[in-house]
This record gives sequence, C-alpha cells and structure tokens, in this order.
Amino acid sequence: MTRNVLEAVNKVREFFEIEGFPGDFFAQLEKVDYINKYNLLLFKEDIDKLSGFIGYGANDMAVICVNYKRSQGHQNFTLAHEVGHWFLHKGKSISDDDSVLGYSSDRVEQEANEFAGELLYPEEYLVRDYYVAIEQDLFLTGNRAQFGRYVNELCHKYCLSFEMVLRRLLYKNKQGNQYRKVRKEIEKALGGKVSESFDRDFYAVNEDLSQYQKFMKPYKELQQKVDYLVENGKIGKATGESIKLRNGAEID
Repeated sequence: MTRNVLEAVNKVREFFEIEGFPGDFFAQLEKVDYINKYNLLLFKEDIDKLSGFIGYGANDMAVICVNYKRSQGHQNFTLAHEVGHWFLHKGKSISDDDSVLGYSSDRVEQEANEFAGELLYPEEYLVRDYYVAIEQDLFLTGNRAQFGRYVNELCHKYCLSFEMVLRRLLYKNKQGNQYRKVRKEIEKALGGKVSESFDRDFYAVNEDLSQYQKFMKPYKELQQKVDYLVENGKIGKATGESIKLRNGAEID
C-alpha cells in the first residue's frame, strides 16, 4: 500500500471519527447529520451496471451514489471506494462498474480499492484473523465447512462480501490464485451456495429490507429546501413541483 493511500485512510478515520473500522459504513454516517457536518450527499439508487459513482455539487459538496441492488457487503465496499476517490482524487467525477471494485489495472481504481480495503478491513485485523485461521487449521482441505463459517462471521463483522474476505485471507496464505477452487470446495462442504447456507438477506438482494431500497434522506433534504424557496417567494409553486418531480422527491 502506498503512503498516500494510507495517509488518506488515516485522514478519513479522523474525519469521520472512526475507531478501528466502521463495520456498516452507512450506519456510521447515519449517526450524525452528515450532509451538513461532512458536506456529503449520499444517494442509493438503481444505477444498472454501475456499483456507484462520485460527483460534486455546489460549494464542493461530494455527491456519492451507491447501487442498492447489490449485496450489503458490496454496497459497503462501494461506499468506501467512492469515499476513497473523494479523498484521493478530489474534484474528479468517477463512475465505477462492478468490474473495477476490488481488482483493477487502472491506478486510480487500484488506489480506491486499496483505500476501501484498509478502511473496512485494516491490515492489523486481517493479520489477527489470519492467525486464528492458521491456529484452527482452517486452510486445510478437510476443514472447508469450518472455514466457510469463519469467513461468514468475518463478513458480518466487517460488513463485507464473502468473496472479499475469502480472497484477503487466501492472499495472506499465499493462495490468492485458488479463490474459485476454494470457494467451490467450501460450498460443496456446506451443501449449498453461501447465500443458501448463511444469512440470505446479507448476501442476496431483498428489496423488502431498507438496505436494499432507495435512500430517501437526500430527497427529503431537497424537498425541504425547495419548499423553503417556494414559501419565501424565491421560486413559484409550479417550478418547485417540477424540481421535485425531476429529482425524484415526493410531491405533497
């Protein structure tokens, strides 16, 4: 990891007051009025093949959108990845499809991936978890089911995808190129896919749950600001309703 990435991670931990790791980064942000405190507008939208994107609004406000039609761990990594762009490549609007998250040959995307990985799953915790796996012989072929259960625990702890956690442990064990093989062996030992063996709502999209729905907070913020402008005669009611409709806010 390069020094500038590590410095950016440390800045973000201080900026967002993160001790250790954030876990569910969305939940961390929801504890405060992040729009005004951090000058950040956060959306969740269905953006097709994109995992997320970052842009900039008035007064240098960072605008981050995350695709809610992805697993919880995927969404969490996307948010951290976009925050990485914010602190490492500020002012540059970037759209990220699924293929660049986690692994990319592009330097800018590599930096954002390294940033997200270290923020959500710091190296010191990875080393600790790796040695637990070593002590329990979890890398042995005969212990694939136990290994799968251990990875699942870590996924919930750090709010990351099964693939992300498994890959990091395997890379630490110098087995990075065996991910597909080990994943298949784990699922065979468990008797089904990860989403069938563990918490399905964590690994598969369920739009009945709030984490897999449109994020309404920015729209409510927009609605309040438009209503204020209408009430104070800055814009007409029809104009206000048009702005709301165009931007997805609810019209009273």
